[in-house]
Amino acid sequence: MKAIAIVLAATVAACQATTSSRPSQIEAISAQSGTFAPYRTFGFQLAGTPPSPYEVSARAFEVERRVRDLVATDLARKGYREADATPDFLIRLSSGTVKEDRPLTAAAGAYGNEKESFTSGELVIDVFDGSTSQQVWHGTAQAEIDPPRIDDLRLRSAVQQMLMQFPARSDAYAQR
Repeated sequence: MKAIAIVLAATVAACQATTSSRPSQIEAISAQSGTFAPYRTFGFQLAGTPPSPYEVSARAFEVERRVRDLVATDLARKGYREADATPDFLIRLSSGTVKEDRPLTAAAGAYGNEKESFTSGELVIDVFDGSTSQQVWHGTAQAEIDPPRIDDLRLRSAVQQMLMQFPARSDAYAQR
């Protein structure tokens, strides 16, 4: 049975956005050779480490717990079901944040070279065929966040937007 590993670096794109004009960025790419027709079930692995330069945050495990439920719900809507043993693909969650600086604009009352700090979170989903370890799908979401708070609506939106690009099971395969 083929297995896919989904690496989901679920970050604090889940957390409350700060008052910023920076929108969330979401991208998803399927490998040309990737076929999802044989896959029916999914499972979850232990959390992974976030991609550099992101680091594990204080809210990482809570974000991952919430993302796990969102991903399971969305994949079930697409015709996949969660398996207790030997799933066709695996989902691994991890969370990370990074502090960044940007120049203040004159509209924000800046004079000279003043900068403001903000925190950015990233959510990544990488899908690998389990038998070949070939990557077949990649999705990312980045957003400016408020680290002390997790914004469930924003987290749900980021997961749904990314997984919108994830292939749904066809009716013929979903009925089995």
